[in-house]
Amino acid sequence: MQTGISPSGRPYSVIIAENSKFQSKQLQQILESDGYQVVGVAETGKDLVELYKNNKQIDLITIEIFLPVMDGYAAFWEIKEQGVLPRILFISEENTPAVIKSLLDGGAMDYIVKPIKREKILEKVKEIISKVPRV
Repeated sequence: MQTGISPSGRPYSVIIAENSKFQSKQLQQILESDGYQVVGVAETGKDLVELYKNNKQIDLITIEIFLPVMDGYAAFWEIKEQGVLPRILFISEENTPAVIKSLLDGGAMDYIVKPIKREKILEKVKEIISKVPRV
């Protein structure tokens, strides 16, 4: 059974924010292979904030910290200022404990340090989707 499909039969929607075309493609294929619907891919933090403004009903956002123009860290706080924080999973090369702690304390639901592995991504995403977004 695909975990990307909600009990109502609607696919869960995801925005991917990733600076590497290869990694965003890989992530998109992993998620779509399990039924999730990727509604947008942002290559910069600024693009992510815009995409989110136009897709408030999103189920999950994955964010890389190292995004150009506006990094993923700044984009996260900007999204948070818009009201209810959506479910956010950081998937990043950044592995500084203080940065990770500040994002998790700020409302991010989980944090995965790259390289990405299909099983780990799907397991974390399923876990996060089952939780109610934080306010």
